[in-house]
Amino acid sequence: MTVTSSSPFYNVRDYGATGDGRTDDTAAITEAIGAAGPTSAPTGNTVYFPAGKYLVTSSLAVPPALTLQGAGWNTPGAQVNTFAGSWIFVEAGAGFSPVTVSGSGGAVKSLGFNVPNQSTAGPPVSAQPMILVGANNALIEDICLYNPYGGIYINNAAQASVRRIFGQPVQYGIVIDGSRDTNYIDTVHFWPYYQPTTTTVAAYQLANGTAICLLRCDNPHLSNIFAFNYNKGLSLSSSSTGIPHKVHLMNADFDRCVTGVHIGSPGAQGSAATIQMVNVTVQSPTGPGVPTGNGIWVEAPAAYAMVQASNVRISNSGLSAVRIDADNVNFFGENVSLENWHGNAGFYIASASSFAHLGVGCTPGDAPYAPRSQFRRPQLA
Repeated sequence: MTVTSSSPFYNVRDYGATGDGRTDDTAAITEAIGAAGPTSAPTGNTVYFPAGKYLVTSSLAVPPALTLQGAGWNTPGAQVNTFAGSWIFVEAGAGFSPVTVSGSGGAVKSLGFNVPNQSTAGPPVSAQPMILVGANNALIEDICLYNPYGGIYINNAAQASVRRIFGQPVQYGIVIDGSRDTNYIDTVHFWPYYQPTTTTVAAYQLANGTAICLLRCDNPHLSNIFAFNYNKGLSLSSSSTGIPHKVHLMNADFDRCVTGVHIGSPGAQGSAATIQMVNVTVQSPTGPGVPTGNGIWVEAPAAYAMVQASNVRISNSGLSAVRIDADNVNFFGENVSLENWHGNAGFYIASASSFAHLGVGCTPGDAPYAPRSQFRRPQLA
């Protein structure tokens, strides 16, 4: 189909997309993308998705300076169980990402993503992320990840801005790997829009899911994060390309998360995971059959990690509120509140070479801290 347009908006309906949720709209959308942003001469146009449900069966590649723009979305289950607005539909177990940002400056805005045949009876089928960012300077904004296996994956790209992200990604919400510069994650709200906490899906998510996972990345900035019902709220881990460095976390609530902040990145002197966090709460789930963990956990491989924490509240942890198992770790804290933990100590340091340096406003008294010898110059009164 040949369509000419003097507008910066290329409407996918003009290229044959139906938006009925049943017809494969991949070819029509791909044609609209090709017209709006030919790879031979990127133009910076916008491909527009009017309200509808667009089924895709292979990846939509976003070239340089092009935007995929929807009409917005509602949150099914929170108000009415309809998919109002603009949605990308993809089958469970898809071996491709429905949207891939392959060109610098590409953007994806105001779209919802739904897996209509996602299993509710057992674990979700492994699948590729809904949005794969593989180019620098991407903008991912105003997105609903209703029920996918994986949400957004930034891979070998940097300087991305990811903001206003909602939904219930079951296995993981946002992952960064292979990134050698700053990325910005802001205003995330992961909530059980799809399946409530009493369901099989939610039980799997609580036992296995991670809201945000940082692998090889430098200086990521995370702010205004809410994650509900995950095994790990924020995990600093590793891949074959390396570990995260200089992580910044501000204004976060890890509610009903077994572990709010997890550091498992293998570390060595001069190359270790570091995180600065301010205004963070961790509220763990309790009850029969609920997994138990530590509110903040520095796992054994994460030697030489450093945590700087201010205005942090950790409550209802199944084990310790804070636990450090790794060697040569330093934890610096002010206004750190430990409440209602269920392990032997509120703040436990297993390694004789790791120390906590606690300033004003931390939970007073000696009882929460063990062994007492690992807490240097504490002002706990």
